[in-house]
Amino acid sequence: MSRLEGVAKAQFYPTPPSVVERVAALVRPAPSSHRRVVRLLDPCCGAGDALRQFADAIGGGETYGIELEQHRAAGARRILDHLIAGSAFAVRLGHEAFSCLWLNPPYDQDDGGKRLEHSFLTTMSRALAPGGLLIYVVPQGRLAQSARYLASRYEGLRCYRFQDPEYDAFRQCVVLGRRRAAQVIAADAQAQVEAWATGPLPELPSPGCTAPIYELPALPAGPVVFASQFFEPETAAAEARERGLWTNTALVERFWPAGERPVRPLMPLRRGHLAVLIAAGFLDNVMIDDGTRRVLVKGRITKVSRPVESADPDVEVEREFLRTSVVMLDLETGEFEDIQQGGQLTEPSN
Repeated sequence: MSRLEGVAKAQFYPTPPSVVERVAALVRPAPSSHRRVVRLLDPCCGAGDALRQFADAIGGGETYGIELEQHRAAGARRILDHLIAGSAFAVRLGHEAFSCLWLNPPYDQDDGGKRLEHSFLTTMSRALAPGGLLIYVVPQGRLAQSARYLASRYEGLRCYRFQDPEYDAFRQCVVLGRRRAAQVIAADAQAQVEAWATGPLPELPSPGCTAPIYELPALPAGPVVFASQFFEPETAAAEARERGLWTNTALVERFWPAGERPVRPLMPLRRGHLAVLIAAGFLDNVMIDDGTRRVLVKGRITKVSRPVESADPDVEVEREFLRTSVVMLDLETGEFEDIQQGGQLTEPSN
């Protein structure tokens, strides 16, 4: 594949399912309990297929994915437990919070000319717990640049090439190793990784041909830092629903009641009460059925003015009154009945 084709697909080279199957066969089933959990991180997860397949093959674990391309991120969100749609270099990750780092980075260089494979490796390794497993999928020739870093921070390193015919496309290999508790100088291990970059490599063993070699550490259960450095409305809304003020059931019930509940007053309503109900909109297109008659009621209150007596015959005085109007439509006969009260336009007679 040409570099232009790679750029067009955002340097996305998904791990073949057959490779995922062979890698998973090298890992013992993940331990699980209500107090300890295995967390799997893929910072270039694409549509999430490789990490999902790996997690299922080793017996489960919490899956965390990061994907820059929005369409692939939408697919990954459906099958992974946690997903950030953005750049892996603009996220906040819990330090040493993950049991396994599945890393199949872009095979390209950044704007400064630095190889992205090495940049992803050095940036994401901090998320691995001591003893955590690195699964590093890269073209074989790129191992030399990362040899010193891998040797000083990882132990129990092994390297396998893709099986045929998958190996022919990009000459990819898989490096596996456990993160060291402390950085060391390991010249022999560095020389070994440099030799892997150019020499012949053993093929990934077929499932069942070898016993599992690596075991993933189980870490204390509970939430970990896993968030974008930028504001994401969906993430913020989900966080608010889980831990924010909206978890207060009394508040939610007050603002968003489950449904309208019938209210029975302690005493019969008077005309004043009725006017208040109408003004508040409670009698706006309400259907009332007393068993013998069904009517549709619409009410409103309007202001009207009328002249009143003035002490000065040359001055006209008007006062505003509230007029209550209730219109009822008989649903059986189709007849309207208009009831009005208040705001008489003429002086009441004695």
